[in-house]
Order: sequence, then structure tokens, then C-alpha cells
Amino acid sequence: MRMNQHSERKHVFGRHDRLVIDGQSYRVAHKEKGTHFLQLVNGDLIEDHFVPKTDRQIDELRRSGRLRHEEGYFSKTLSLLRVRHDNSDLNDLSEAQLRTVAWKKEWCVRFLRQAGDPKRTWRPKRTQADMRAFVEAEKDLMDRWYLDQFGERRAPGRTRTGEIRKAFDYPSPSALRDWLRLYSEAGYRMEAFRPGYDQCGNRSQIDPRALPVVSAAVQKYASVLRPTMGDICEDVELQLDRLNGSLRDEKPISVSDKAIRRRLNAIDPFIRDFGRRGPDFALRKYTPVGKGLNITKPLERVEMDDWEVDLHSLIVKSSVWKTLSKKERDSIPRTRITVTAAIDCATRCIVGFHATPYSPSAATAKSALRSTMIDKTPMALLAGAKSDWNMYGRPGFVATDGGPVFRGEFEEAVRRSRVNRVLPDQDPRMRGTIEAFFRTFKRLCRYFAGYAFKDVVEKGDYPAEKMASLTFDAVFRAAIVFIVDRYHHRKHRGLEGGTPYGAWQYLTRDGLSPSLSDEQLIAAFGFSIPRSVDKHGISFLNLSYNSDELGKLYRLVDDEQVDAIVDPNDMGAILVRIPPKHRGRILSEDRHYLTVSSVGGIGRGVPLVAFLEEDAAVKKLVKEQQDAGRPFRLAAHRYLLDEAEKARKTANVPSHELTQKNVDLIVAAIGQKTRAAMSGVNYAASPPKPGNLPGQVVASARRTEPRLGKTGAQDVSKSGVGTETRPPSENDLRQPFGGGMNLYGEDE
Repeated sequence: MRMNQHSERKHVFGRHDRLVIDGQSYRVAHKEKGTHFLQLVNGDLIEDHFVPKTDRQIDELRRSGRLRHEEGYFSKTLSLLRVRHDNSDLNDLSEAQLRTVAWKKEWCVRFLRQAGDPKRTWRPKRTQADMRAFVEAEKDLMDRWYLDQFGERRAPGRTRTGEIRKAFDYPSPSALRDWLRLYSEAGYRMEAFRPGYDQCGNRSQIDPRALPVVSAAVQKYASVLRPTMGDICEDVELQLDRLNGSLRDEKPISVSDKAIRRRLNAIDPFIRDFGRRGPDFALRKYTPVGKGLNITKPLERVEMDDWEVDLHSLIVKSSVWKTLSKKERDSIPRTRITVTAAIDCATRCIVGFHATPYSPSAATAKSALRSTMIDKTPMALLAGAKSDWNMYGRPGFVATDGGPVFRGEFEEAVRRSRVNRVLPDQDPRMRGTIEAFFRTFKRLCRYFAGYAFKDVVEKGDYPAEKMASLTFDAVFRAAIVFIVDRYHHRKHRGLEGGTPYGAWQYLTRDGLSPSLSDEQLIAAFGFSIPRSVDKHGISFLNLSYNSDELGKLYRLVDDEQVDAIVDPNDMGAILVRIPPKHRGRILSEDRHYLTVSSVGGIGRGVPLVAFLEEDAAVKKLVKEQQDAGRPFRLAAHRYLLDEAEKARKTANVPSHELTQKNVDLIVAAIGQKTRAAMSGVNYAASPPKPGNLPGQVVASARRTEPRLGKTGAQDVSKSGVGTETRPPSENDLRQPFGGGMNLYGEDE
């Protein structure tokens, strides 16, 4: 079978989206027959110049990184001025009623605008006098507004005895005050002025004194005791009999059974069944089944969940399994893998998928969410599928349960992806589309040995774990082929017999909103690590990342650490978050990240797991080499030490090692020099007699009498003292370190 290739992806942009192509901004004006007409934008000026771009050209620009899509950019300023969205449903009103609603709303809007305008010299308050003055000032303008809007004047006011009839029906101050109160209570929505005829009069014609009794009895009908309508009528009759007993000459109170049953039949069916049958019954009865929610656009709602596959697999690589003996194969652990899948409710296509031999976690859910935003055709080709898997994009809403798997990292990834998330309920029936797929997915498990049944009764004596025949990677490839070639091309009851693949092609014929860019994917699903920048760039796992922009950032941050975001699926590049205070100094102010490639392109296309495995293998190899060379290294070290000691003794060289005696001599010398440097010289009162001097005098100075009161040493070079020429004594040879070594602190 030949694989269907759909390299050209159709795109749909919003009216307020901005496309930045090579630094130039464009606004998407419209699309005709696959061609987008982009209107040039220079600053705050929208030029009268259009550039056509086909879907193919848009794809090429996105792949080359020359195009950046910013959703809703031009609506950011307009949203500040936009009035609260009014979704009042007034379709059931007549033309005259709709005009009255518009008339009342316009009066309220004008009053609120003037009352809240700080630039006006007079702002009306909600007092009788101010509101009368406001009505008098505005009534002629309102008469003109109504005439311009509907082509006729407002009908004249009511005829009142003793009063002049109004030429048109403008409000009195009290009426305007009531309109403002209703408008405020309704959240400033036109729904406030809907005619309230259902609130007029006592249509039930029940005695007002009996209303509390009837209302209390009707509420008891929605009870787990399931009373009948006859029981409720008797309860009302009993309560009214007691009430009539307390009356004297007044007319007895009575209510017909027909009036009570009419109120019982008016109870909400859901409230009635919820109270009488319990919450589970109400959920099963009133939860939409079959068509479910009316989802008509692809990726409008995506449901995610995880499921433990009913198939035991082998935790070993297929290449290793082939080389094992029977005994070794029997010792290989068996497990049931867990898959996390995401399904598009409109087309029933699987748009996200991840499998793991371990327990589900936030990381596995995060990987499944990421797969919804990338083209999975290469993965399908690698698994051996014949059809493509070009179902991807940014979901509008992602529905999950509130379990720990969909918290933490997953919630952060959802937030950074700008995806809306809903938690319908813990009840899996509120995510029926993905649950139905898992029931279909069981068909894959029945193909292979090792099928795990739903319980021990159904399993019987079948040794499911011992019968496991597929390794984990084989199960993974089989699951992809099942989804891409079988499930997507098989008729689906929820699509009225159509196929998920055909539904996707049909509903995306006009295009899809662009998915996240490569930069946005890394920012949303990467791992953030703090790193310092130096002249070599940023290092991670023995990889260096550097660029000209990173060099400019280094000159700004110096020793300050920055956040580096690593893509776990491709180590060829990282993102570096620009600190807020430096944004606009390297790239444009709206760019928050630098994309930095690895030096030499090392790691391009290589996942993080491969690097970690390689790093572990290298460390293991190095450790083995170190252990193997340790005996040789120690033997050489021992040999060199012995030879050095023999040579020292042969040459009669003093030992290089310090002894306690050496330390004591050095400490004494340091103390002597310290006293000489830190204290004055204590001169004798008279010079010593020559006969009492120790040693042998070989020369004498011309001047022997010391100068009293002077400190410091004499200049030896000018004293005329000769140098000692006697040979060194045996005591000199025994000085520390041979006697010829300068002590620490001496001048050389």
C-alpha cells in the first residue's frame, strides 16, 4: 500500500492574528482559494498594501524559522475598550418588544456614561432632581436616536387623568431608576429588560395562606423514599386540616389535588430523578450519550487519559532478546505497559500518544500532550505503518481527570502552551470518547499471547505473564500500526459510518490554526536548568552551546545565571530565557528567548536519553579502565618512591620531610625576627670591653661608641666591618635544610 503524503498543510488565521515574516509585521486580511492576503503593518499604521502567501509558502516559512505567529495580537488594545459581551437570548421576542428593550438599554447606557465621565462639568446622580434634569436634557436626543434607528418615532405615552399626554414614551425619574437597578442586577445585559409577564398575577389561584404548605410538601416528592403524588396530596390535606383548626370565623383553606399535581409535574425531571433515584441514576440518564457534545471543529475538544494495556510485555530490547538463552529469557521481567492517549472528539482521530513500561506520571502525560502538537508521520514510518499520521495542532480544550498524573509538570506545560483545560468530573463517562477508544484498543491485545483478561474469573488458568511474547518496543510499534493503519481507516459508529482519517481530511479542508512553533514547543515542554554564561557559551552534558546573540547577552549578565531550556527530543539547540531587564537590547522587545545551537552541530536530532545513556556508558568504561590500570599505577609509584629514597641516602642529601626539630627551629627564628621587627633596640649604657667579647676579633670599626637614643640597625656597607672568612663549622652544617637555606621572611 502506498502511503498518503500530505506535506502541504492548510492554515486558518484569526482576524486579529499577527504574522511576523523576516521581522516585518502583517495582519491577515482574508483568504481566497488557499491564498492568504497579508496586510502590511508599520508600527501603529496599517498600510494599504497586501502580500499574498499560499499555504505551501506559509509552511516553508514556518519550517525555516522565518515566520512567527502571534494569536490575537491586534485585539490586545481593542479588548480594553470593548464593552462586556452581551449574550442575551432575545430571539423569542417580537419586533415591538425588541425595540422597547433597545430603548430602555440606550437610556441606561447614556446615563451611566455621563455619570462616570470625569471630564464633564456636571455628572448626574441617582437623585430625583438629577434624574429629572437628565431626562429633560436627553429626551429630544433620544427621540432623534429612535427615529434614526427604526424609521419612526416612539409611541406616545399613556393617557393619565389631569396630565398632558407625552408626545413619545420617555421615562419618568422613578422609572429610569428602576431600569438602572434591573440593568445592574442583570450584569448590564439586555436580558434585564425582557418583558416579565410570567411574574404578573397569581396564576395558580391558590390561597396565599396555603402556598407555604404546598411548597414544603412538593419538595418532599424528590426524596429517596419515593412518595407517590397521592401521598403528597394527603400530606397537604393533613397540614391544611391542622391550619383550619386554628381558624375561627374565617373561610376554611382548601387546595385541589389537581393544583398540587400540576406543581408536582412542574418539578425539573433531573431534580426529580436525582432525589428519587440517586446521583448515579441521574448521571446515567442525563449524560449525553452517542453524539455527545456538539463538537464540529478539529481539536476543539481533546480528551486525554491513561490506560494499562491488557497485554504482558518483556522489559528488554528486541536486539538483546534474540541473543539470550532460554534460561535467561525466563528471568526477564514481565510487565503491562501504560499508554497515555489523546483523542480529537470531532474526528475521533488519535492526536497524541505515549507509552511507558513504568507507572504513569506527569512526565508521560506531558509527552503525550506534546505529541498532539507535532507531525507524527515520521514515527509512523519508523514503526512500519503505511498511512500518514498528520493529525496535530494546538487543542482548544483538553479534558482530563484531576488525578496526580495530570498535575505538576503537566499543568505547567498546558499553561505555557496556552491551551484551555477542563476537568469535567472524576466520572470517566464524562470523557466517553477516550474511554470508547480504549475499549477498541483491546482488540490489539487479543492478537498476541500474554493477553491479560479483565479479572481472574475470565482469565481462568491462562498463564498470561509466562505467555508474554513481545518486547516493549515491539508492542509500541504494533500499537502505532494499529492506530494509524487500522483504527483511523475503519468505520466509526460515532461518525455515522465514516472513518476518523476521512473525517479529519474533510473537516480540515479549509485549514487549521497554526500549531506551536519550535521555540514555543521547547519553552512549553523543555527542562529548565540554571546555567552561567561565559566566553565559551553554555555547557550541558559535555556539549557547548554558543552564538553571536549569546555573546551579546554574556556582556550584559556577566556572572548572573540564566535559565537554559533543554529540548529532551533534540540536543542540537537550547533556548536561553532573556532576563526581563535586558529584553529589547539584543532582539526585539517581544522576543523573550534566544535559540542557541550546539557548537559544531553536535547532538542535532539526538534525544536527551541517548546522551544520558552514552554518558553512563562512558563513565562505566572509564571506571573499568581505571580499575584495570590501578595495579600498574601503584606498582610504578612504589618503585619511584623506593628509587628516590635510595638516591637520597647515597648522595647524603638531607631528608625533604619535616621533623619536629625543624619545626621548633623555624618557630624560634620567626619569634626572634618578630621581636626585632616589632620592638625597639635596647642599647647598653657603655660599649662592652674587648676582653669580654665572645669569639675572635678579626677587625674593628673606626667608631665603636653607640649613639644613644637611636633605633634601627647601622648601614653595614658604611661601617667598615669585614666579612667572616672562616670555614663553616660542623654546627653550621647541622642547621635546618643544610644551613644554606634562607629562612622564611629573610631577604635573599
